Amino acid sequence: MTSITVLVLAAMSLAFARRAPAGTKLPMQWGLGRRPIWSAPRGIALAITPLLAAFTLTPFSLASLWVEPDEQLEFRLVLALVSLAYIAVHALHLYLLSRWLRSQDGG
Repeated sequence: MTSITVLVLAAMSLAFARRAPAGTKLPMQWGLGRRPIWSAPRGIALAITPLLAAFTLTPFSLASLWVEPDEQLEFRLVLALVSLAYIAVHALHLYLLSRWLRSQDGG
């Protein structure tokens, strides 16, 4: 589950990277006024979520080896839900980045 999630996140980032010019700093967080609060270089901005998922989901995947057999289904369900949450949040971030890039191009 973890490797699939990280691969999906990486594929999403790679697909988006084709649309963002090299050398672009991408917003990482927006304030209430809809303006970026801070930005990161394109490579870092697009790698943060896949790396964060890898570093947080891997220990949970390994911990599933020590979960009691009658609790493994629940444990895997929680892992799947967290994985889907990572994908959803990354999709939202990429959507917001797309809108931001269009606004920078003037249209």
